[in-house]
Amino acid sequence: MNDKDRDRCGDEAGPVADNNRNKPYKLLCGLMMLCFLALPFFSYTSPSHPYHLKGLSLNVGIGVLKPSDFHANFYNGSPDNVNTLLRILHSESYGIPIWNNLTNQDLIGSSVGSYNQLTVAEYGDMYYRLAIQLGIGFRYDLEGDKWAWALKFDYAKLNAIGAVLLNSGHASAYLTDQNRYVVCPTQGVEERIYFDLGIIRKIPLSNGLDLELAAGGNLNNTKVESSDIQIAGITYSILDIWGGQSPSSYVASYEYVNQGGIGYGAFASIGFGYTLAKGTAVSINYTFHYNRVNLQGYDKAAPHHTLRLNIAVNNFSLF
Repeated sequence: MNDKDRDRCGDEAGPVADNNRNKPYKLLCGLMMLCFLALPFFSYTSPSHPYHLKGLSLNVGIGVLKPSDFHANFYNGSPDNVNTLLRILHSESYGIPIWNNLTNQDLIGSSVGSYNQLTVAEYGDMYYRLAIQLGIGFRYDLEGDKWAWALKFDYAKLNAIGAVLLNSGHASAYLTDQNRYVVCPTQGVEERIYFDLGIIRKIPLSNGLDLELAAGGNLNNTKVESSDIQIAGITYSILDIWGGQSPSSYVASYEYVNQGGIGYGAFASIGFGYTLAKGTAVSINYTFHYNRVNLQGYDKAAPHHTLRLNIAVNNFSLF
């Protein structure tokens, strides 16, 4: 979708307005970045102490995830996708009520005389909102305070948003381009789990502060929860629950469709870790993932970015 089309839906309840919901995540991201920059200064102005992580530690973390928008177009309803808008738009059961609602609200003109004449002017590019990522894992710091192994699991619920433009048939009746199209917000929701295994190289700086560089491999699992479009104020699911066929009868509720699966990739990160007394450490790091995500038609590798706050508890007992 070009800039002009994006402007058309920026002052309504469309996808551009939803970008405001990123503000809490951006605030958290800003606070974490501030901690990232302040941690070295805090260490250099603190009294010297000899503490370092040793052996096994339990890690918990919270971060802000920005996935690659490449995978978000899985939810835009394109005919090339597994979930297609035309499956419901041109079906008698769904198409007639959709056409009636559009006609009654004067959103389409007389040149669109039936539901099967509804056409899509543009399948807009979708994008992911920022998401909170929660994680838990283990690390094992080797003797010498320079190397560590890390294993962690992270969970995030992702929301993809965008818009589809339907041809309104009003080109000859209205003077503005805005009325040539019906803007239909689209949204997809998925759950994603990351499994990272890697090695950490610690570079001691001062007073318990370490520069931490990490790299390793990744597995990820994606589970599609919903794929929706809003047409004339009514939300429709376009999840394929019909095995690739057009629906022949009205379905009041939508079943879960097991779309998604296992993907893989690699990661690298950089951050600062500060060890407190009694074997507890706080770290702030930025992680770059380059992953294949198992979404049909969108399973190419793409970059994902995370800014994360971690707390490691040393000398704990599993029992």
